[in-house]
Amino acid sequence: MTSARPDLDLSRRLNGGLKRIASAHGIDAVLHATATAARELANAAGLCAVPNHQTHCVISIPERGTVSTLNGNSALQRLITGAVAAGEAIVQHRPFMEVELPSGQRLLAETLLTVPVGADSGYLGLAFFWRDGLTPTDAQMTLLPGLAWTSCLALRAQQHERQLLESRREQQLQLAEIEHRARNVLATVRSIIRRSGQTAESSEDFASHLEARISALARTQGALTIDQHSGPELEDLIRAELTANAVRDNQFSIAGPSWRLARRAAETMALTLHELTMNAIKFGAFTVPDGRLSVSWDIDTKPAPTLRWRWVESNIHIPRTASRRRGFGRELIERLLPYELGAVTRYTLDDGGAQCEIDLPINERTAIDVGRTLP
Repeated sequence: MTSARPDLDLSRRLNGGLKRIASAHGIDAVLHATATAARELANAAGLCAVPNHQTHCVISIPERGTVSTLNGNSALQRLITGAVAAGEAIVQHRPFMEVELPSGQRLLAETLLTVPVGADSGYLGLAFFWRDGLTPTDAQMTLLPGLAWTSCLALRAQQHERQLLESRREQQLQLAEIEHRARNVLATVRSIIRRSGQTAESSEDFASHLEARISALARTQGALTIDQHSGPELEDLIRAELTANAVRDNQFSIAGPSWRLARRAAETMALTLHELTMNAIKFGAFTVPDGRLSVSWDIDTKPAPTLRWRWVESNIHIPRTASRRRGFGRELIERLLPYELGAVTRYTLDDGGAQCEIDLPINERTAIDVGRTLP
C-alpha cells in the first residue's frame, strides 16, 4: 500500500490540474493553468508555447502569475521549434541557458520537455522547463504529455470560441451595413418617385420614366453587390448603361484611367448616366446615325484631388425647345451632385449636342481607397 501512495498523489494532482485547464477561460488563462498544474505535478518552473506562425513565443511563470510574450528569435523558441520537428515528446538539457523576460529580468531554463500539440490548436508545441538542477521523474514524465494534450484541446476550444465571437461580430456588422444600405436605397427611390412626379408630363410619362430610373438604380446595386469591397469601375457603369439602352458601339467612345467609385457616388453617377443617356436617345446624339458621344475623365491633383469627367455629344442639331426643358436629369446634375458629393457641374446644350462636365472631389465619399488610387 505504501508504494502506491506516490502514484495516487500524482493522479490526484494531475486530475486537479486537468480540471483547472478545462475550466479556464481565455488563451492566457489556459496557459497559466497548464503551467500551474505542471508546477504542482512535477515542480516545473514554467511553460513556453510556440504559435503556428512562430513570430514569437509565450511564456507563463506560475510564481509570477503572468503570461509574457518573448520575441521571435529567442534561444528558447528555437529549441522548442527544433524539438517539435521530431514529432514526439523530447527532453533537452541546456545548463545555464537564460531567458530574458520583457521586464528585463532573467531566469534559467536548464531542462526542457517539449510536447508537439498539433497546429489546429494554434500552437506548434508546449514546453515545460526546470531550473536549479531539477528534472522530472519517470512517473511525472509519463503524465506531463497528457497535461500538454489537454491544454491543446482547451486551446483549440478557445480558438473556436474566439472565431465564433468574431464571426458573430462580423455578422452583426454586416446586418447593420445591409440595414444602412437599405435605408439609403429607399431614400433614393423616394427621391426618384417624388422628382419623377414633379417633372412628368402625364401618368404614362411618369410610369415609364420611373421604371427606367429604378432599373438603372437596380443595375448599380447589382454592381455594388459584386464589388462591395472594391467598388464598381466607372467605365463599367458607363458601358452597362449604354448597353442596357442598346446604344451602338460605333456611336460612342470611352476613355479614362481605372477608377472605382464609393457606394453613394456610384449610385448618384449611375442615375446621372441614365438621364444623360435617355436625353441623348430622345433629343441628342443617339437620334441620328451620325450622332456621336465621347465620355472621358482624368485625375487632377491640383489644387485639390479631383476627378474631371466629361460627356460630350456631337454631330446633332438640338431643337431650341430642348434647351428650355428642365427635367429630372438636370436636377441631378445641377443640384443633387453638388449637394451630395460636393461636385462642381456644368450642363449646356448647343447646336452640336449636349455637354456635361462634372468635377468630383476625391475623398472617402466618392472613391475607394483614396490614398492608393491617387497617382
